[in-house]
Amino acid sequence: MSKITKVLSYLLCFTLIIATLLSIVDFCCFDRKFYASQQNKLNIAQTIGVDDEDLDKMTSVLLGYLKHENDDLFVEAKVNGINREIFNQKEKDHMIDVLNLYDGAILVRNICLLVMVGCLLILLSKHKVANLGFYYNKTLIFFAMVFAFIGMFCLIDFNTFWMSFHELFFPMNDLWLLDPRTDILIMMVPEEFFFNLVTRIIIFTVISLFVYFVIFKYLRSKMKNA
Repeated sequence: MSKITKVLSYLLCFTLIIATLLSIVDFCCFDRKFYASQQNKLNIAQTIGVDDEDLDKMTSVLLGYLKHENDDLFVEAKVNGINREIFNQKEKDHMIDVLNLYDGAILVRNICLLVMVGCLLILLSKHKVANLGFYYNKTLIFFAMVFAFIGMFCLIDFNTFWMSFHELFFPMNDLWLLDPRTDILIMMVPEEFFFNLVTRIIIFTVISLFVYFVIFKYLRSKMKNA
């Protein structure tokens, strides 16, 4: 097998896994049923001092901003009986960083999908897809070690993991250091919320990668018997 075929096979498998992970992150981060269940479980409305209807409105504005459905984070609601604007300037500035990170992640996901499709088309044209399962398994070993490390890190000390995540992806400022006593943004999505979110992302990713493993194994056996 030529070196170019090996490179294309590894690249296809690598971009498949990255695109899958980022797609799962996208789905989980905007799953309103998940938000509703977590808000109920963690008593978010009571913690903030708003009713469920206003909390739902606040969540819609927050997620809508990240999806470019609204241009700003302006939203008012009654907090402990007092009508006020929900997000302060520091929270808004941090969300600009979050928006840029999200847009960057989606761009990477889309590029990975294009590269993956391009590699697949080239390999199909050369009839070199029979061994994709072999290259996927080798690529999967690398990602399995990465996910195992992240999973153990989260279980052992999620607070340190979450701080490290922010220091890595928001290195230019400390706007992400919000006060859970006064900043409503962090009250809406406390650490336990993010722990459950990251756990969900890891579980969904592991399931997806296992499904790919089964599919590649099946295709390889079918091609050998053809």
